[in-house]
Amino acid sequence: MQQVQNHIKHVLKAPHSYARSISIPRLKPPTMPPPIHLILDWDGTLTTTSTLPLIAQTGYDLNASFAQPHQIPSWNSISEAYTSDYRAHSNAYTPCAAERNSIEQELAWLESLRYVEGKSMERVEAGGIFRGVRKKDVQRAADEAVREGKVVLRKGWERLIDRVVSANGEVGILSVGWSGEFIRGCLEAAVRRKNVAEENGVGSGDYVARIDIRANEITGGQDGRMSRYFEENGKGGEGGIWTARQKRMVMEDMTRKSKRGIEESLVYVGDSMTDLECLLSADFGVCVWSEGEMTGEQLDLEQALKRLGIDSRWIGQMRACDVEAEHGTNRTEMKRYNLWWARDFDDIWESLLFNAGNEIDICPASKAARDCQSPRFPISI
Repeated sequence: MQQVQNHIKHVLKAPHSYARSISIPRLKPPTMPPPIHLILDWDGTLTTTSTLPLIAQTGYDLNASFAQPHQIPSWNSISEAYTSDYRAHSNAYTPCAAERNSIEQELAWLESLRYVEGKSMERVEAGGIFRGVRKKDVQRAADEAVREGKVVLRKGWERLIDRVVSANGEVGILSVGWSGEFIRGCLEAAVRRKNVAEENGVGSGDYVARIDIRANEITGGQDGRMSRYFEENGKGGEGGIWTARQKRMVMEDMTRKSKRGIEESLVYVGDSMTDLECLLSADFGVCVWSEGEMTGEQLDLEQALKRLGIDSRWIGQMRACDVEAEHGTNRTEMKRYNLWWARDFDDIWESLLFNAGNEIDICPASKAARDCQSPRFPISI
């Protein structure tokens, strides 16, 4: 025993050169999660319903105010013509939906709809529905739509966006609908109303101005023409943002623009078939499926995922290992064929996706999930 004690004293009194030869393990510093680049669909995702008829009404209201109104087709006739074209194309297309059992086949079908979408856009332009519509007309329509409750934003939207921006992330909105001015106007109106109700400072919600919004724009003028994103951005005669593939191409533009020399996690949130390619291309694809009765677009997406064998889990089931496994997926090759779903933005905000590093459940809903069934799928944790 005395010999051991003497040896310890000898080591402690050893010269510095001897002490340096002792290997001392170093702890690896904790890895901070990369900033999130959040891209949201608009109609049916950020909003609870489609806003297309509301924007169209802007053109009809303006036309009715003219001393000599133009003869323009009704919105019902525009919608019926689109439905007729869609059905004819669907009936003639092969393979039919029931026989499309691969993602490649489904994406090819979605891209084939470009002709139908383009023809509908040309029909709107030829009818002069947006002839003479100005930017201020669209902004006024957005303000009225929010004030009158015609546009309702999905629960938790502001908290999620604020969380991303506060953490040095990026936020974008990407839509195949109309229009960027209407979308921004709705967000600004919603923030103003919230600030008044809660007596917040004037600066609350300033992040809305920083959101990168891409959508088909109403250029108005005497011909009532709509914007052509790909033509106007030097990408050839690709037309506007009409299909799932074109939407994914714009998403790639958005991520390239935001590159700041740092790694980011791309999160895409959508609710319909036009979102499929973006959902599969992102690091994390999240489907919005309304609690209770789902919309027709949501049901179409849900059924397609089941038919294609694409797994989808409630985002409240996400665990740290999922976050680590999915971050950094090669977006262009779309190798990962599993998605998440959420009822609203609170589901997303409370998940481990936005609370990386926490190994325990974040919210009461996650704990309750251990003892209950999901609205659509059994939850096994």
